[in-house]
Amino acid sequence: MRIYLIRHGETAWNIKEKRFRGQLDISLSEEGTRQAELAGGALEKEHLTAIYCSPLKRCLQTAEKIKAYQEETCRFLEEPLLIDIHFGDWQGKKHSEIFEQNPELEEQWNNHPEELIFPNGESFYRVFERIDAFFKQLRQKESSPIAIVTHRVVINIIMLYLLGLDLRHFWDFQFDNGSISEITLEKNGKFQIIKTNDTHHLK
Repeated sequence: MRIYLIRHGETAWNIKEKRFRGQLDISLSEEGTRQAELAGGALEKEHLTAIYCSPLKRCLQTAEKIKAYQEETCRFLEEPLLIDIHFGDWQGKKHSEIFEQNPELEEQWNNHPEELIFPNGESFYRVFERIDAFFKQLRQKESSPIAIVTHRVVINIIMLYLLGLDLRHFWDFQFDNGSISEITLEKNGKFQIIKTNDTHHLK
């Protein structure tokens, strides 16, 4: 099965304000809409059989742009397991609001994210469990090729999941808004990473 991992397009909170978004439902910015359109164009010839999408607006809007370049037979599936991490009490707050008051949390965020449990939210381990459940289902359902439109946290954890890496390696990966990554995955779990964080279509 060939899988294209697409990070949603930019929102105002990604760039200008640096806020924790999590499961707050933020729309794409004008630039994010452009990125989504270009990602759709880049995937036009891949003949996707399905697009799995986080149910949050920024991913749905990105996925809809991609779907517009595909044949009518391409299925569009909202998938709750692909939703962004729930940052709990951090959601909607600027990074500076959290870290200026709690410097020790900034050190954890940057160096030991696996230790964080967000108050009234989730941990990275909980997202890992969601990804495990999703991929177990996916191997039984799909053959090829599909797209997954989701969030940076989720894509990072997908890579850790596939590579068998500890969550301590969370920050070892970078996935930009509108980027496309490509992997192949067999039912027995064997996989290949073809490309990661490809943004050439955005330039």
